[in-house]
Amino acid sequence: MRKNLAQLRALHASAWAPRVESGEGGSRAIAKKVPAQIVQNGILGAFAFALEGNKGHLSVFKGVIDHFDLLRKEGFDFDVSSTEPEAFFRELCGKSSDVLRAVTDETMEYLNYLRRFVH
Repeated sequence: MRKNLAQLRALHASAWAPRVESGEGGSRAIAKKVPAQIVQNGILGAFAFALEGNKGHLSVFKGVIDHFDLLRKEGFDFDVSSTEPEAFFRELCGKSSDVLRAVTDETMEYLNYLRRFVH
């Protein structure tokens, strides 16, 4: 039986949550900040901030990347295949608006689960 996106999001987020690194205010605060950053600055802006050396934020994006890798393996194609943060970011920079929108939407849905599991 093939799992649906909601099941895959929940399973992955619950497993990834312990890997979210603490930042100012703790790891739960980081998991809550990233979606707000995406809304304010777009996924590329928020991702760029994480790549600047913000370890807690980057650990959230590493979870997002790992989630997309799992989705690809499960047969859900979002037209992204890189598994390293810098390569994933560069790949997103070259995608169409439609792909960016789909990746952003899925990322936000995934982060709704992740922030609930992070303590």
